[in-house]
Amino acid sequence: MAEPNSSATIRALADLAELSATQLEEGRSVDDVIEILRKAAKSVRSALDPKTEAPEEDFTPVDLKEELEKVEDLSA
Repeated sequence: MAEPNSSATIRALADLAELSATQLEEGRSVDDVIEILRKAAKSVRSALDPKTEAPEEDFTPVDLKEELEKVEDLSA
């Protein structure tokens, strides 16, 4: 795995880790969290190298900030 080369990448990874932890703490199933993590990974990979994305794959990019806000709204 390549090393993160920007603070934005590191922040995004931290946000994703926090989102996952929050979801698990609030009772979201492990399978749901795994699905979100896989979608996020595919989105990042396709953004970095769109040529590697298989055309038959169907996924929706995940806006981590939006997802985190949804989780925070639920916990309020």
